[in-house]
Amino acid sequence: MKLSGVFLENMGKRHSVIVGMTRSGKSYLTKHVLQQLQEQGYHTVFFDPKHDDDYASLGTICKTPVQFYHQLLKKNPAIVYRPSPKRDSRVEELNKIAELLFAMSNKDGFKRIKRVVAIDEIQLMVKKGTNDGVETIWTVGAGIGVIGIAITQRIQLLNETCWSQSENKIIFKTDDRPEYLKSRNLDHYIDKREFFLDTQNKYWFYYTTGNGKWRIREPISTSSSTNTIKQPTTTKKSNRKPKPISTLKTVEHFGLKRWDI
Repeated sequence: MKLSGVFLENMGKRHSVIVGMTRSGKSYLTKHVLQQLQEQGYHTVFFDPKHDDDYASLGTICKTPVQFYHQLLKKNPAIVYRPSPKRDSRVEELNKIAELLFAMSNKDGFKRIKRVVAIDEIQLMVKKGTNDGVETIWTVGAGIGVIGIAITQRIQLLNETCWSQSENKIIFKTDDRPEYLKSRNLDHYIDKREFFLDTQNKYWFYYTTGNGKWRIREPISTSSSTNTIKQPTTTKKSNRKPKPISTLKTVEHFGLKRWDI
């Protein structure tokens, strides 16, 4: 199963937002985008605040910034980061992850690495306010090869910088109020809202790649003989065990001294 080359190229080169209600298809799409970007040589990071086993196959699981730093040093191309369940800790860890990514991107031997960082349920770390890590990725990340994908359930929950700086916008079924959608100049989505709410059109999405043109796209398919991708009716949890990672001692590099394992 392959996404179209143009669609995938845009996801790898420009910031994106993916919006949709639970079970609308956004998680399935994100997973396959990251997998196919990995096949093209991109290094991916999936920030997983829900600790969802469906994403375990996306890479080595890290639970502290020290572990994450160790994997960056190894040039591991596929990492899943699972932060603390506490909100303040999640925010702090996201900031540290962004700091490490930028530090490594400026380091000799790492400058040519193309990275895509997908942050699931980004509203759990930052809503309308600011977040240093998110702001940094979405404002200057593209210049050093760090691209962000923000994933959330409603447009209204998104950080303003994520929305304004993302050329790629993908909207599945959403329950954002029509008044709010109008304030975002999404009157055209309101006109099609009934289509996306219809259960017969489950997993369809509406998207733009920053050229001002919006398109309706049918579900992605698991068939390799078609250019579209079909959403499975059930989601199976991965039986794949997390890749083991080395036990590390406290590291002082990049201010990681307090992050003991």
